[in-house]
Amino acid sequence: MSAASGWRLSPTRSYTQPCKGLQSYCFSPLIYPPDALTASGGYSLSMATLISKSVSTSLCEMRMATTDRGICLLEMGSPERADREQSELEAAFETQMIRGEHPLLDLLESELDGYFSGQLTKFSVPLDCPGSEWQTKVWNALIEIPYGETTSYGQLAARLDNPGGARAVGLANGQNRVSIVIPCHRVIAADGTLHGYGGGIERKQWLLDHEEVNSGSGLFAQKS
Repeated sequence: MSAASGWRLSPTRSYTQPCKGLQSYCFSPLIYPPDALTASGGYSLSMATLISKSVSTSLCEMRMATTDRGICLLEMGSPERADREQSELEAAFETQMIRGEHPLLDLLESELDGYFSGQLTKFSVPLDCPGSEWQTKVWNALIEIPYGETTSYGQLAARLDNPGGARAVGLANGQNRVSIVIPCHRVIAADGTLHGYGGGIERKQWLLDHEEVNSGSGLFAQKS
């Protein structure tokens, strides 16, 4: 698969083995809904391992979690929000989340260091995000919004062939459990104002300002 076609979850590839060279095929993470994977002979969610840890960044402390296939959680909101999302993942994967270390958590932490230092503008860490077909479409579309640019809820809905679906996009945005890597902070209102963000509006503004400074683009440069 070429870099242009993006990275795809493979039901037969294991990430429990060394992470050396992992980035060589993690070009642009694409998220596939569990039903699609199962229908094509993919993995069973009930076989997943869930490992979490906390990481301190220049913005705030975040809780991250991964399966052996990819990152499923990066939360900067309240502890209550992180706990709720942890419970959702435990239900989806039918297993208990445990604290610990994992090569993919190390990779994510390294890429976050690069992001917050202004050196990294696109993540390559693989993702494993259970969700509906619509949520998956929205999350994949979010990944395609370039660093330093924004789009509106309505524009994103139109690109997904759902004119008038701005509210549905907003709901899927709010259900994104992997902040920053799936950059829901880059979606704003049509008038340029900032609306609901799980990590808080001030942090959404911080992320947009950070990307403006390090991309050289004007804040809220809209992607058509």
